[in-house]
Amino acid sequence: MKLTNGRLAVADAVPPGGFRTEVRDIAFALTGFSTRPGKRSAYTLALASARGEKGSAAGDLSLAPLAATSRLEFDGIPLDAYYPYLAGILTAPVKGTLALSADLALADGALSAEKGRVRLRELAVPFGPREGARIARLDLEGGRYSQKENVAEVATIACAGGDIRFSRDEGGALSPLALLKPAGGGAKRGGGAAAKSAGAPLRYRIGAVTGSGLAVTFTDRKMVGNPAFSLRRIEFGLKNITGPKMAAMPFRLAAGYGAGGSIGGSGSLVPDPLAVKGELTLRRIPLTDFEAYIPETVTVIPVDGSLDTRLTYALAKRGERLGGSFAGSLGIRSFHCLDAEGDDLLKWESLQIDKISGVVEPFALRIGEVSLAKFYSKIVIDPDGRLNLQKLTTSDAPAGEAPSSPQPAVAPSGAAPPATPPPAGPRRQVVVDTVTFQDGTLNFTDRHLKKEYTTTLYNVGGRVSGLSSEESRFADVDLRGNLENLSPLQITGKINPLRDSLYADLKVGFTDIELSPFTPYSGTYVGYTIARGKVSFDLAYKIENRQLSSENKVFVDQLTFGDKVESDKATNLPVRLAVALLKDRKGEIHLDLPVTGRTDDPEFSVWRVVWQILKNLLVKAATSPFALMEAAFGGKEDFSAIRFTPGSASLAPAEREKLAKLAQAIGERPSLKVDIKGYADRERDPEGYRAELLTRKMKAERFLELVKEKRTKPGETAEGVTIEPAEQSRLLKAVYKKEKFPKPRNILGLVKDLPDDEMRKLILANTVAGEKELRGLADERAATVKGFLVEQGKVEPARLFLKAEDIFKVPAREGTPASRVEFGAAVD
Repeated sequence: MKLTNGRLAVADAVPPGGFRTEVRDIAFALTGFSTRPGKRSAYTLALASARGEKGSAAGDLSLAPLAATSRLEFDGIPLDAYYPYLAGILTAPVKGTLALSADLALADGALSAEKGRVRLRELAVPFGPREGARIARLDLEGGRYSQKENVAEVATIACAGGDIRFSRDEGGALSPLALLKPAGGGAKRGGGAAAKSAGAPLRYRIGAVTGSGLAVTFTDRKMVGNPAFSLRRIEFGLKNITGPKMAAMPFRLAAGYGAGGSIGGSGSLVPDPLAVKGELTLRRIPLTDFEAYIPETVTVIPVDGSLDTRLTYALAKRGERLGGSFAGSLGIRSFHCLDAEGDDLLKWESLQIDKISGVVEPFALRIGEVSLAKFYSKIVIDPDGRLNLQKLTTSDAPAGEAPSSPQPAVAPSGAAPPATPPPAGPRRQVVVDTVTFQDGTLNFTDRHLKKEYTTTLYNVGGRVSGLSSEESRFADVDLRGNLENLSPLQITGKINPLRDSLYADLKVGFTDIELSPFTPYSGTYVGYTIARGKVSFDLAYKIENRQLSSENKVFVDQLTFGDKVESDKATNLPVRLAVALLKDRKGEIHLDLPVTGRTDDPEFSVWRVVWQILKNLLVKAATSPFALMEAAFGGKEDFSAIRFTPGSASLAPAEREKLAKLAQAIGERPSLKVDIKGYADRERDPEGYRAELLTRKMKAERFLELVKEKRTKPGETAEGVTIEPAEQSRLLKAVYKKEKFPKPRNILGLVKDLPDDEMRKLILANTVAGEKELRGLADERAATVKGFLVEQGKVEPARLFLKAEDIFKVPAREGTPASRVEFGAAVD
């Protein structure tokens, strides 16, 4: 049976827009046809279409039993011509040319296929304007199917020479999904059939899927700036794809990224249950490509930097958790970022992290080496007084979003108490063997001063070794640097920042810091420039169990203020006086400022406490200046006042020793001028004054006797005379006789002889001790102190000044008697 030059016109109005075609050049031949059982008949079929499509089939068949073989071949099929049949699913036609072939067989009611081949050329799948997939060549080879065995196999699927462009829109939808039309509201397709055909699932296997010469570009329009990411020269492969029981699938990937980066990976994958192991390599991946993904609350601006990493991993799903291990290295080169104002914030030449190894669950991480080389950081105080570091994040919510206020939870009546929280999981173990810093630079700029201040710490480097999250392990710290390439900084000690509560035992030495560059600060807050001087710090900090104890030893050498600076922020406290009081003869100031507190106290700040201590020193300089010098003598001397016995202007031995030390302190401070102020006790001094005056008169009488007897020594005065007990009565009568007050007389009108006690009472009762006398006593006390400082202490008289004040003024320091001398101070 033969048919030649056949023609068939097809018109199908069912699909949207209809489908029309014409099949021509139909040629069919059938030979040896018979209904005899087992008799096979040979046939051939060839056809073509007006579009250039060609098809052929050749084989044999038998009717009893029903069986057939066929070699099918089709070529030149334009995919877009059959779009009407896909219009219910796709929003746009898929273009390309299809060719396929296979050896089919039907036997025992089962269909099979061998040597299946599919070839697609110039495949074009649209996703949207200027987006889609274009594949130059897509080949499927070695196709096989057996209905009897319920198995399908493909030897290879290979694509080459393609360009894929897709995006994510503002709503988060991927553009390839736009090719598919939304599902309609009709009945579920094949629901009944699926129920009827329930049985053993189809077994399948794909030997290998490969690709080469591909390019992929993804544009994320959901993010600001529409960031785009491009992979080029993609080479990939995936082998041994099986199912429904999945086996390990080896994979590989290599691609160029952006202008000069690359991505590579290889390994094996089991999708279910998930298990993957392999190696990932990233080279020169620009960090700036990911700027759009920095949270809006972070104001850091990346300018440069590239990522290099090589990681090996082995991950597997265990129940609901993902476990496994990883290892490798990571590096970030030429990093550079700016702060919110566009100033340099942080940059480095190289950050390298080597010998990384870890476990995912329970988490454990070990890093062998971290090295940071040629780094630079800039800390800026802006004109508003805030640090640039404080502006790296902002709490502003996105526009249109109002911050929600948490609502208090209301427990229903009779509700059960809250469940006991689950026990804490295993501790995360983190170990970093060595961290090395090399050739660092830290710049500090203060712009909120009237005159901008800038300084730089150079040559920052050092090593931290032995970091660990174990509670009992502490890392050794040794860091060094130089302020303006001159003043050395050294930080040594032990630290553990990785355990639950910070542990630190550090010593900080910062020496020979020139003070004159700090004039912008001194001019603003003190009101004077700094002509010269240096400062050194010897600090020790220990933090354990959130308890801080620290020693802050400060050494200031030759601090000298210069010209006065007009500033509305300058303190009214006597800073220059405090400096003069604290300086010794060598021009040195030694301060020891211990600070303790709890680090978990939100109100606690080390530097706030230190500043308060310094402020207290300035207040003390104004209110009790000489108390500042107590530290020079171990803090045991009270230089705020010299004490006197009520009524007396004589110095007690202890007060003489104190004055001797005070004279030494004054002598070591050449710029200091001293005011000496005498005071009296309105309640206790009058009685003491009367007794003291009586004693003086008795000494005067005894001195007069010695003069008459010519028994005095050169330079001896009445003040130095000693009265023996046997002389008391005689001298008292001599004084009583010379007193001018009315005295008791006998019947003859003569002055009566009285017992000593009666004479003493009358003398004291008639001695005037009013304000005039007490003022004289206060002046005498001041003069006594001045005389001692000059004569015994060798203080220049020109530096000592007697100053008159309210003699009954309350003592500056609590516990000091009113019968005293206090000191004031001033500087040239």
